[in-house]
Amino acid sequence: MKDKLSQGREFLLDGIESGRFPAGSKLPGARDLAAELHISFLVAQHVVSSLEQDGVIECVSRRGAYVRHGWENRLIRNHLVIFQPFREWIPGMLGFLAEELPELRFSRGFRRGMFELRTTFELQEHRDDYMDLSRFLPECIHDEGRFFSRPFRGFSEPDGRLFGIPFIFSPRVIFFNRGMLAAHRLPAPRKNWTWEEFIGLIRTLRRHYPAERVFTYFDRPYFWMNFIFRAGGKLIDRLPDGSTRVCIDSPETIRGMALLRELCTTVYGFVSRGAEVECPFHNGDIALAMADRELYSVIHHSGFDDWGTVPLPEIPGGRNVTTQATDLICVRRECADNALAGKYIRFLLGERMQQYIGQRRYGIPILKQAAQASIDSEDPRDLLFLNEMNTMSAEYNVDSPPLTEIIYGGVSDIIHSDCPLEPAAAELASALRTILKVRDEIRRKKN
Repeated sequence: MKDKLSQGREFLLDGIESGRFPAGSKLPGARDLAAELHISFLVAQHVVSSLEQDGVIECVSRRGAYVRHGWENRLIRNHLVIFQPFREWIPGMLGFLAEELPELRFSRGFRRGMFELRTTFELQEHRDDYMDLSRFLPECIHDEGRFFSRPFRGFSEPDGRLFGIPFIFSPRVIFFNRGMLAAHRLPAPRKNWTWEEFIGLIRTLRRHYPAERVFTYFDRPYFWMNFIFRAGGKLIDRLPDGSTRVCIDSPETIRGMALLRELCTTVYGFVSRGAEVECPFHNGDIALAMADRELYSVIHHSGFDDWGTVPLPEIPGGRNVTTQATDLICVRRECADNALAGKYIRFLLGERMQQYIGQRRYGIPILKQAAQASIDSEDPRDLLFLNEMNTMSAEYNVDSPPLTEIIYGGVSDIIHSDCPLEPAAAELASALRTILKVRDEIRRKKN
């Protein structure tokens, strides 16, 4: 059971997050708080003062305590924040958390936590905000052979610093709706289908369905980087010495951007940045979708069963690579409690939590035993995720928000315009090389 101080803090924080105590509103006084929670007046005062120290509330002499505007941006020492806090598996996790790690408070309203689960791209972009977790591996992963190793790639620096530990992961595949294809006598995609077959299928489906029911195109790096990777390209390459090589203007990358333009115009009839909201595949309303194993979980619980999966289409002369979807364990640099950080990592990597997340079929658990129990060996649609595991890459290679904005914003603008690809890619690459050269020189001088 949590102590009185923690109970008082949670009461006020829950009220703030739920909107019961909105920003700018006055909070109950210490005496009222003490009476409502059956705690002493002294403890109630301590509750208020501790939240004032955290920057969540403001105390005004002779007027009381008020909720600060911008409270959601504060960093609280025991907060756990997950990038999508309303997932269907969260309630079960909270039950385990209350039993095993009551020191942590799960927050749905704060934007940052001292302890977090973040996505692949987001964590790479903000890697410098998180502590090195390599020191915790010996105590949290006693036998490395029990865990998959490939998903760890892309989350460590050349000097060995590990800024994220995979909790779950998944390759991306193509889901297809058998009924929608059969209605127009279209065969199901085959395992080794080509880019031409993929585009041809979309073109045929567009004769019968609107764009949003054929294939959802997203202007997101995790989406379009699949096709740049598979064309043999990449945007930047991080070298062993920590420097960065720009590949935006390579023939392979330009080819990938050209294929993305072709895909976009085939789906929509013109160069578009695509959909903001995905048509729900699990309702049987869309013919094709590119997704990770999370969609398998959603479909499994929906009852829809007239579907299949295939790998992404092959691009001649390219590579068999897909972008890796990952939920990553990470801890903010500001954390001063290494013991609590170790407990948090052990909690999420522990057999109980890994088996639970495997039962929910939410991604592939990083613990091999849990993954083997999770994958349905009699369902080829599910087995495909295991078979495609060796194609995954998390090498977006971004390491700061400004760099991300320049690279991915620039590439997106090139893809979704009608400008000639080669000169546009060359211009962006040249500018980026200059920026990175200056940045690398500054870093070397600091070291």
